[in-house]
Amino acid sequence: MTKKTYTNIKSQKSNLAKLLATENIQVLQNQVKTASFDVKNRVLTIPFFKHDDDNVVDMLIAHEVSHALYTPSKGWEKMANRSDEFRSFVNVLEDTRIDKLIQKKYPGVVSNYKKGFTKLLKDNFFGTKDRKLDEYALIDRINLWYKSSKSLPVAFSKKEDHFIKAVDNLKSFDDVQKLAEEILGYCKEELKKDKSKAETYKVEPDSDNQQDKQDSDSQSDSSESSSNKLEDWLDKKDQEENSRIPDKQKDKTENEDLKGTGKQSNSAGGNVKIRSITDEAYNKPQLRDETKRSRMYGTLPTPLLDKLIIPYKQFLRDQVNHYTSQMSYRDYAHGIKKCEEKFNKFKTQSNPIVNYLVKEFEMRKNARLHARSATAKTGILDPLKLHSYKYAEDIFKKISVVPNEKNHGMIFLLDWSGSMGDTIHNTVEQLLNLVWFVKKVNIPFSVYAFMNNGKHNHQASDKENATKVFTENHGEVKVDQYTRLVQLFATKMTKKDMLNSAKYLYMMSSYWVSRYVNRRTFLVDDDYSIPSPHNDYYLCSTPLDESLIAMDTIIPMFQNQYKVDKTIFVSLTDGGANSLNGVHGQSDWGNYHVKLGKNYIECDYSGPQSLTNNLLRYLKKKYQIKTVGFYLIKKWRRLEYQLYHTPQIVKDKMKVFFNKNKYVADKQKGYDVYFFVKSDTKVEGANLDSITNDSKKSDIKRAFSKNMKGRLQSRVVLQNFIKEVA
Repeated sequence: MTKKTYTNIKSQKSNLAKLLATENIQVLQNQVKTASFDVKNRVLTIPFFKHDDDNVVDMLIAHEVSHALYTPSKGWEKMANRSDEFRSFVNVLEDTRIDKLIQKKYPGVVSNYKKGFTKLLKDNFFGTKDRKLDEYALIDRINLWYKSSKSLPVAFSKKEDHFIKAVDNLKSFDDVQKLAEEILGYCKEELKKDKSKAETYKVEPDSDNQQDKQDSDSQSDSSESSSNKLEDWLDKKDQEENSRIPDKQKDKTENEDLKGTGKQSNSAGGNVKIRSITDEAYNKPQLRDETKRSRMYGTLPTPLLDKLIIPYKQFLRDQVNHYTSQMSYRDYAHGIKKCEEKFNKFKTQSNPIVNYLVKEFEMRKNARLHARSATAKTGILDPLKLHSYKYAEDIFKKISVVPNEKNHGMIFLLDWSGSMGDTIHNTVEQLLNLVWFVKKVNIPFSVYAFMNNGKHNHQASDKENATKVFTENHGEVKVDQYTRLVQLFATKMTKKDMLNSAKYLYMMSSYWVSRYVNRRTFLVDDDYSIPSPHNDYYLCSTPLDESLIAMDTIIPMFQNQYKVDKTIFVSLTDGGANSLNGVHGQSDWGNYHVKLGKNYIECDYSGPQSLTNNLLRYLKKKYQIKTVGFYLIKKWRRLEYQLYHTPQIVKDKMKVFFNKNKYVADKQKGYDVYFFVKSDTKVEGANLDSITNDSKKSDIKRAFSKNMKGRLQSRVVLQNFIKEVA
């Protein structure tokens, strides 16, 4: 079954459950013995079947929803103290009662019950193969009779007929319990009278009270059935185009062979324990597909933003206090000053790059507006056209009408994890160029770095009592509670705060690239060192999925705050999210199915159906946003790993393009476009510092050619990015 087909089926079953229960019930499919309903959490669980049959599934759903509607939870809880045999009898009778109620309330499921039962009977779901109906105990014949919607040729003795009338008149759960007591007593009494039939009974005897052979003084008061095997009835059903309900037959023996279940015994006596064979068979896994892996069904938790987000003001306070304290060390003081000089130089070099982005954006925006503009008549005479009034009707002034422009907004998400260590500095440089760009064109923006540094949590050593940044309700996906979103930039920041935040971010990334790339504490020059960042801002693992879950709350808040019509979501990450931690209240094993919108979506650990990509597609559809990804990568080998789901022929073409252009775009990651950019590709302006007064003509030519090639390669990515934005 394809994923698309499965999704449709799941949606249909969920809608059926909602219809039946007139409430929002979650319908889950998992590795369970039989269908069940969690009354407290309103969750219906059905098993995997070896043969998918819509009527069987619909019947089970209707049955379990009926339990939810009509079986009192407190009444059933009291049954825990009763015997297995009594609970077995009660279960059969209660199933009969609630099935009748749901079919009366929703007549549309009557057909599902008939066809679904026939399907289960064919598959020996009740353990009836090669058995005659006459051989079953009263409780089992009642079970088969009513589950077949009274279509099976089941016979009852005259003594048993009043029990059938009592079943028909069951009104409440109390009625069920009383009748179960009567039928159980009757079955035990009949078994005591006819102990010669103990061989045909699966009973659990009282070992201290075994009795010898006993005469069968109450054998029968009616004729025997010659052949009423279920196979014969099923063969007849197969020949019929439409199901018919045959009349009940009452010409069978009065004292039928009564059967129960339990441990086998060669004789019966004393206090025997008898249970329903068909009810126990109904709960056995003979029709379940045990080869399928269990599933975990989870909904998205709610982010607690006041605890999850570290505001930019706190980020700045932490950096100011940290680097101020480091200035007391001579080497670090010198290193900080040198790094500040490098930042100022970088900012100056970025000005023409930012201006280039602004120019490209404005050009594309104006071109689009021009294409959308229309010419309209004003109704005012044009004096220059009056001379042509005799032979032309177009003598009125015209104006160009330009539709209202949509308000843009941009949200950036920066990966602050260890896997980004070797490219984090170049990534930060790219981010700063983009931030300065959106600031200059007056586009509302917000920038977050995601991480899971446990040092932010004062109870980091005690995970049970750790500060929660996401809810942990039953059925919600377990997420990393150490996740933090550091707000680096925001539209409302002052110019000074924005400059300082950029400087500290540049300084932190400089330290990490020195550690990951140079493998030492020096940035570029050997004459100075940079202090390590504040302890709370170390590179750790990758809570990308947690961050995207938080975006489900942050994006609509951002759109409402700035009245944004078109939101662009930009992620700068290597895409390697942490694995999920399970679902609250469920076994921590199995395939994930996460509820995104109205449906549960199967999520793989990685690849096109990963939770990351499904979340991106979900956010894109829900909030009508454009999603753009950036990943700075050193070597093709790392990129090839990211594309292992991509066909080899496509990867070969991408490799050639990447090696030539230093970037490649992919649309298979849940993004509208994902840019893989070679990490040594800088957004370059004019740089001819190598040319001196003594340079030869050939040196000048070579330097100029190299500079132009670098500028063209670096700006191609920006051109494509602006295309997506504008």
